[in-house]
Amino acid sequence: MEKSIGKLITYLSRCIQQELKNVVVPFEISVGEEPYYMALIQNNGVTQDELTKLVKVDKAATARMVKSLEQKGYITRETDPKDKRNKRIYLTETGKLKYEPFANALRQFNQELTSEWTEEQYEFVYQSLEMLKKKFEEEI
Repeated sequence: MEKSIGKLITYLSRCIQQELKNVVVPFEISVGEEPYYMALIQNNGVTQDELTKLVKVDKAATARMVKSLEQKGYITRETDPKDKRNKRIYLTETGKLKYEPFANALRQFNQELTSEWTEEQYEFVYQSLEMLKKKFEEEI
């Protein structure tokens, strides 16, 4: 059988998500909510459409995750003063305060995931995946 990078990445993604559950559960964030939360850390105050584009998912998934994060007290939605049709999404104080310990837990998870790699192996895999990512970003 031919080697398939896509199949391997898909399999690894599912495995990593299973393990990631153990990291995010103590923060009352689901694996599905994690990319939204992290995107908001970097882009606080975006609209829901902008968040959808940042996370690269469909609008319905974004709506569900935003609603869930809002119910958990991580975010709030406020009407855009410049365009009343839009709502901007902001992190609450709770959302801001949980970021550092959450980011530390994610860093530790990543370090454990790649602990048997040399620095050269890590850089090679990282750069290779970055090349794939850029290919998809060019298509958008």
